This record gives sequence, structure tokens and C-alpha cells, in this order.
Amino acid sequence: MKNALFISMLGEREHYDPEDYVSLCKTGKEKHWAVDWHRSIAEEAGYNLSGVDICRGEDLPESVNIDCVILGGTFHVVTEDKSWLHKLRSWLAIYRKSKKPLLGICGGHQMLSSQFGNGELTNRLQGTLSGTYKIRLTEKGKSHPLFYDMSEFPIFHFGNSLHIIPADDQKNSILATHDDSPAIVIDHGNNWYSSQFHPESNKKLWDIYFSKNVNKYESKFLDQHDGKKFISNFFNFSS
Repeated sequence: MKNALFISMLGEREHYDPEDYVSLCKTGKEKHWAVDWHRSIAEEAGYNLSGVDICRGEDLPESVNIDCVILGGTFHVVTEDKSWLHKLRSWLAIYRKSKKPLLGICGGHQMLSSQFGNGELTNRLQGTLSGTYKIRLTEKGKSHPLFYDMSEFPIFHFGNSLHIIPADDQKNSILATHDDSPAIVIDHGNNWYSSQFHPESNKKLWDIYFSKNVNKYESKFLDQHDGKKFISNFFNFSS
């Protein structure tokens, strides 16, 4: 079995208290529920999936021992002056040279697109996007293996107030768009991909978060979405 790693950077304690999420797994930690939810998908593609939480002082493993990476989202902004963010960027720069596969999600998408590419990280003009929505595949996206066996308008969970405005050299690599966000999914080349939406998440996770942070919360999230298929496609064509 090859080694796949889920890198959790969801948040330091002021942003994310695991005790609020113990209904998802015993520890309430993203590195555990993300691995639990996707272990069988990874194993079917020949990967042993493990997780690490870099917000809580855990060290990243040697990149030479990792064959595939999923970089999760974050309640922080990826431009913050955090030691774990600096360490992550340095680790990713080394991992990038290996040309091994990586999928960046939400904050991971923003980091790859703006700090390993020339995209602009900026606020969404329409404010925070939260809920389950259809995306529109570009012509390149329709034939891309990430979207194998999906419709032209697959459905995913969103929870973001920032997004990427692509640089000119990124525009031909865009696989999907949504409303005023012109770069929802990007193929960065050399087996690196990223999505602004959250394929790794589920409705219960979002309802826990927003019910604690929004007055009179009414869920816009659906039980059904194409996230697991998206993750499965990533593991399968990367194996």
C-alpha cells in the first residue's frame, strides 16, 4: 500500500474547538473524521490514509515517505503569520518537486493558487457562500478525470468568504466555476489539483459549525452531494 496523508489545518482553538464536533468522531478532530470517512475510498485505490493536525503542533512527516496528499481547509487565512503555515509552505515546496499528487481544498485551494501560483486571493463580492450548490464545468473540466462519471453540473458543499481570481496563466487550467467565482477548481500541473468547495465534508459538519456561529441558522446544506465521488476519482487516477 502507498501512503496518503490528510493534512488538517482547520484551526487553532479560538477558531475550532474539537469538543463541539464529538458527534462526528470520538475526538472531534478533523484529522480523525476525515480519515474515518475516506479510509475505504483510499484503500480501494491502494492507499493507506493517515492524518496530521498542523494547527495543534503536530509535525509533518518526511515528504519522501508520502505518496499522495489531501490538504484540508482552514478557518484561518492562509496569508496569516503563523509558524505552522510557514512550515507547511516549506514542506509543500519540497513535496512539489516530487511531482506526486496533491488535492488542495478551500484554504488549501487558496494557498496553492495564490502562493504556488499567481492567482489573487480576495473577498467574494457576494459575501460568504455557505450551502450545497451546483458548479459549472469548463470544457477542460468535462473531460478531466476529477469529474469522471459526473454530470456537467455536479453538486458540492461550500463554506467560504474568500476566493481566487485567476492570473492569466491560470485561466486555461480552470476546471469549474460558480457564480462570481471564476476559478472553483484548478489543475495546477504536475499532479496538483485544488477545489474551493469541500468534497471531504458532510451536511452534519456544516450544520454544527453554522448553528454555533449564525443566529437563527437555517441549513442550506443537502445530504446528497458529489464529494465522495470527487475524492474517489482523485485517489483512483492518482494511484
